[in-house]
Amino acid sequence: MREATCVVLAAGLGTRMGGEKLSKPFRDGTILDAVVQACADFPTVVVASPAVPLDVLPHNVQIVINDEPERGMAHSLRLANSVVPAEHPIAVLLGDKPLVSATLVERMIGELGENDVAYPVRAGKPGHPVVFSTFARALIVALRDGDTIHTVRDHEMLTRRTVEINDEGAYVDVDTEEDYRRLGP
Repeated sequence: MREATCVVLAAGLGTRMGGEKLSKPFRDGTILDAVVQACADFPTVVVASPAVPLDVLPHNVQIVINDEPERGMAHSLRLANSVVPAEHPIAVLLGDKPLVSATLVERMIGELGENDVAYPVRAGKPGHPVVFSTFARALIVALRDGDTIHTVRDHEMLTRRTVEINDEGAYVDVDTEEDYRRLGP
């Protein structure tokens, strides 16, 4: 298994949910706990807005506060990228995908191989985590506010490894109250 760092993006405004959603109960913890737990075998950086309660996260998780969550995902990704050791690939997870598993995270990191990017797909639809090589990480620095992760994931000069995976953890997220109810926390 290669050395890698998990990056959990948890600074979204949760507007479709009516506010902060990551501390909502899920199984034995919260939505965010479930995602962080899937990263337990790797160094982990969580980028969160000040609204996200972080006191329940394990002490070995590095927390980066995004004081400007309105700047979007690209800003959070740049913040995380700046604190991860340059020699580590990163596996980017979204804080609102609580069905992600440690097995899925480990598999996707292992699938990177000599490629620049690796990620799951189902019927052509990309999922998470998205793993970026050290080379691909250099493109994160140039992201502009408003860009999303696919700006780097789909960059024409990068080699990609897509893996057909039917694991719900790669695709199910919590954007609305209806999504949350469907999870059956």
